[in-house]
Amino acid sequence: MTHLRLQISNALSSVAGPAGLSPGEFDRLMARVSEAIGTIKRQRSEGSLPFLDLPRDREVLEICRSTARRCGDHENFVLAGIGGSALGPYALFRALSHPFHNLLDGSRRRTPRFFVLDNIDPDTVGALFEVANPSRTLFNIISKSGATAETAAASLVIFDALQKSVGGRWRDHIVVTTDPEKGDLRQLAREEDLAALPIPPGVGGRFSVLSSVGLFPAVCLGLDAENLLAGAEAMADLCLEAEPRENPAALLATLLHFFDTRRGRPIHVMMAYADRLLPLADWWRQLWAESLGKRHTNDGREVFLGPTPVKALGATDQHSQVQLYIEGPQDKVFIFLEAKRFQREVTLDPIFGHLSSLEYLGGKSMNALMAAECSATRQALTDAGRPNLTLEFPEISANFLGEAFMLFEIATIIAGDLYNVNPLDQPGVEHGKILTYRLMGHKGYEEA
Repeated sequence: MTHLRLQISNALSSVAGPAGLSPGEFDRLMARVSEAIGTIKRQRSEGSLPFLDLPRDREVLEICRSTARRCGDHENFVLAGIGGSALGPYALFRALSHPFHNLLDGSRRRTPRFFVLDNIDPDTVGALFEVANPSRTLFNIISKSGATAETAAASLVIFDALQKSVGGRWRDHIVVTTDPEKGDLRQLAREEDLAALPIPPGVGGRFSVLSSVGLFPAVCLGLDAENLLAGAEAMADLCLEAEPRENPAALLATLLHFFDTRRGRPIHVMMAYADRLLPLADWWRQLWAESLGKRHTNDGREVFLGPTPVKALGATDQHSQVQLYIEGPQDKVFIFLEAKRFQREVTLDPIFGHLSSLEYLGGKSMNALMAAECSATRQALTDAGRPNLTLEFPEISANFLGEAFMLFEIATIIAGDLYNVNPLDQPGVEHGKILTYRLMGHKGYEEA
């Protein structure tokens, strides 16, 4: 079976020089990561890592499908959420949909236009209904707790617009995705008889893309949710059973942790060489930052640790960031996302051959140019002693996207073990939430 392939040679001392990982260090790290994988398998058996079992829960996929059928056809699909509730579904949409999906006419598009309300900028929110008529729109409101201030504010705007537009039929345009039992959003769904989908207990927002959070938008947008789950399931099996040297999640977590803690490279740059993969890097930024940036270790020591994830786009950012990456501080390690095959082949016509800047490109393809740009940047970094890894996508498909989501999620849990922090909580975020409630007059937070 073909999987995503993680290339690590440019991170080894035999290629990257003194900044790279030596054979002896590699052997010691593989022994340590074996312990971390054993811990994960034990935690899974105890039920404390439920995200690992999401790909096997095909009942949720059928619930999403039946809910979508009941909701009927709509011109627009608006997702209101923030953090993982928005980043995951948007990464799915951008990777698997037409690059200009919303601009296609209805006969070519066949599924709703897709909009995401993931911020509270009043200009953006206020302008939405100028392009998406509420009466022809399905709104999916996503909040695990049901109390997230930004999503709650978006919900009030949506409810108001719908009630003014369709009156008592406003409920037919709402699907909420939230905790199966508790929270204000679940309570509202019960009181108003709104269509509601569950987010499994124990699955945090940044680990939720393979739950109803990502599956319902995928179904409504005509994406291949079945193969998304199949790819994730296959990757989970590989990463929990393979030897560490053949395990992409173990290798990724171990090497990134090593370069942070042993080589002074706390900045982890994920550079996507495909427009459709850039939102995946955006999703990964939240996963890596929120899971590993912690003040305290599991045994209570104050450490203020965690890597800083950065996203970049090839070839665009070769002209904005790569100068810094090659000649700037030696504080970065790089992860390339490389698509080996694109859906389209764009050939460059051999015209104006008397101009040297055009002549050499004639008859070649934009696909070949993208591959050359990726290879050249990778080699330039390596020649400059900058360790880098490459995650190869045989193609950008639902199956390989599912693999990528699961690979990064498992790598994050392994990294949490290596850093000795809890990768599932986010105490630093909570303080800001409480202060927001206080400033906005939320009852019960007057003394915050």
